[in-house]
Amino acid sequence: MEFGKILKEERIKRGLSQKKLAEAAGVTARAIIYWENGQRQMNIESADRLFKAMHTSIKIGE
Repeated sequence: MEFGKILKEERIKRGLSQKKLAEAAGVTARAIIYWENGQRQMNIESADRLFKAMHTSIKIGE
């Protein structure tokens, strides 16, 4: 599964809007939109902040 789809599923599962997740992770809502739609790639630091903001983690290779 693509990373953006995982991000969107996890965000929705937790009842977070793109804006709320962006605020919690210290990024812009536009960045969340780009990442979820696969229009931009994020760096590992941004990914870490996003998943920490959602109180979850992602395992690479599974």
